[in-house]
Order: sequence, then C-alpha cells, then structure tokens
Amino acid sequence: YILTNHNTKTKEIFVQDKNNKLYLVSNTGKVLWTKQLQEKIEGAVRQIDIFKNQKLQIVFNTRSAIYAIDRNGKDVAGYPVKLKSPATAGLAIIDYENNRNYRLFIPCENKKMLCYDANGKEVKGFLINKITSDIDKPVQYFQMNNKDMLCVVDEKGKIYIVNRKGEHVY
Repeated sequence: YILTNHNTKTKEIFVQDKNNKLYLVSNTGKVLWTKQLQEKIEGAVRQIDIFKNQKLQIVFNTRSAIYAIDRNGKDVAGYPVKLKSPATAGLAIIDYENNRNYRLFIPCENKKMLCYDANGKEVKGFLINKITSDIDKPVQYFQMNNKDMLCVVDEKGKIYIVNRKGEHVY
C-alpha cells in the first residue's frame, strides 16, 4: 500500500510479507519499522486521523482483530480490537459528515456487522438483523434523499440497505 507521511507529505510503502510481518518503508527505501502479526491483513489498509490532529494512523483488520498503528509502528491506545467472531471481509471506514468522527464497520462469521468508533469502542445501538449468509464484502456507504445509507451484500448476493442504526430501509 502507498501511504502518506503526515510530517513530510511524502509517500511511503506499507507491506506485509508471507510470514505476516509488516514493514513501513520510506520513499528512499529505508525500512522505518517492522511489526510481526499472527495473521494476514484482510481487505484494504487505510489512513485516518483518529485524534483530529492532522496526524495519520494506519487502520486495517485481520480475521481476528482491528488494528490502528501510529507512524512509529506502535499500536494506538485501545487497539488492537479483538473481534467477537472472525471477520469475513475487510473493514469499511465511514466518516458521515467529513468531520473525522469515523465509524469502522466489519462483517463477521456470526452473521453480524459490527460497528466501532475511531477509539476502538463498539457503537451501541447499531445492529443489522436478519442477515442469513456471511457478508463477504465491505459495507458500502451512500446518501439518498439526504439520508445516510449502508449497503451490505451477503455471499449469496442478497442486498441489505440499512440506515446509520442498522435498521432495514429497503
């Protein structure tokens, strides 16, 4: 993955090898840090400003946890978040109002979509009911008639359109 160094605005490379070791490599080829994980990354790696201070953290998931890592390779406080059930796809990061109040959505084997805030705390009141098959793709976000909608597709192709609370809309 190509990431941005928030201090210099230069690009860096974030990679995981076949032994699940992470590397952050500078634009000059210098390995800035390494970190050993037990599993491979699922889905995409993203950078977000968790602390709203113009500094970016690296966020991603494995089958068993959500990670947020600072630019020095250290876990952000509250992370990794151990999942209650293994993830079935990569997480989706949504910022409804573009104010860095991020929501992290991750589908799990127990046929639940979990929602966390940027501090790694589960968001109370979010629940999608009646999912019948595993969700094997990240949640997609869109607006319709000025309302926030989440689109969830299960492995059999069934589509669930829900609001911010996970209530079925369509």
